Amino acid sequence: MQTLAVGSSSPFFEIRHTPHSGRAIFATRAIPADTLVWRSDDLTLSVLLRAYRREVCGQCFGYEHGHDLNIRNQTVGFAFCNEECQNKWKEWHGDIGVQAWTAVEKLVKGRSKEDNEMVDADLPRPKSKEIIAQWESVATQAALIRVARQGERAVNNGAVEANDGVAATKQHRKALQKALQQLLSPDVMCFCVCGILWKYAKPAEWDRLLALAVDTTPYPDAYDLRAHTRTYLHLLAILPLALLPIVTAETLFLLSSRDSHNAFGIRSLEDDGSEFFGYGCWPAASYFNHSCGPTIEKRRVGRTWEFRVGRDVGVGKGEELSITYLSNEERKWNRGQRVALLKKNWGFDCACARCEGL
Repeated sequence: MQTLAVGSSSPFFEIRHTPHSGRAIFATRAIPADTLVWRSDDLTLSVLLRAYRREVCGQCFGYEHGHDLNIRNQTVGFAFCNEECQNKWKEWHGDIGVQAWTAVEKLVKGRSKEDNEMVDADLPRPKSKEIIAQWESVATQAALIRVARQGERAVNNGAVEANDGVAATKQHRKALQKALQQLLSPDVMCFCVCGILWKYAKPAEWDRLLALAVDTTPYPDAYDLRAHTRTYLHLLAILPLALLPIVTAETLFLLSSRDSHNAFGIRSLEDDGSEFFGYGCWPAASYFNHSCGPTIEKRRVGRTWEFRVGRDVGVGKGEELSITYLSNEERKWNRGQRVALLKKNWGFDCACARCEGL
């Protein structure tokens, strides 16, 4: 499908800049209720929470009401609802992707379930200076790990020294082992690996992600920030060598900064979304702004989002087509609860017609 961009149009809408909420989608004609106005199949990265990996298909996100799926690929750590989904997953990821997930699963399975950092409640969101400082604090160790890994390449090629002319020493290997001993954050690792593999497989589409709204402080607390920098070192230590040029602090921060305000939750479809399995980023779907009284109803169909008009849109040109960022249950909350949640999760003060009593 064609990627949405400013100036793009369809039979139903166009994208314009707004003075209050960046880019937004506006109707260009009257639209009857239940009309399908957009289908977004451009999933760039997704996180399937590890707690649900046995119950939710790694390809289509199908859910069997809490029952374990029949096809479990324990090597890569995902389960599938049928052979077709498993084959599609392998085809998209290719040999490098399978190697990457195999390395991740080997590392995670080798650690205890209790291998996690305790999180204090209501930690403040790290500011830009703190984020920069935290990433800089791991730069030296990351550089040492790169040399150690390049040494692997040199050994594999029958060479004596690493490609950059620096021989891997005990110091380099110690830095790698130290990284592997640090606490693991499997769901953060899933997020980072998905983004890295997407950039590796679809380099020409990287600009789609960069065009999304930026959150310069995307980490909700100091724990999450540390989890990302630790994961950076983990991935440098274990991922296939072909991926290392992409495994950079800049890449991982960019993934977080774009995903933060543009992710869609992946929920169960059979029970009004009561089960939250993870989240994903579909860039073309991110141009729909939020309203607590949306004109558009979104529905996930496998790996695709469909957007249908929830009510008749009038003849007058220019009505904004909006979705809600709230779950079905959250939509029933009072104004104060909704505003507080939206501010916490997406960083804006909702001023939609419903919240303003219009």
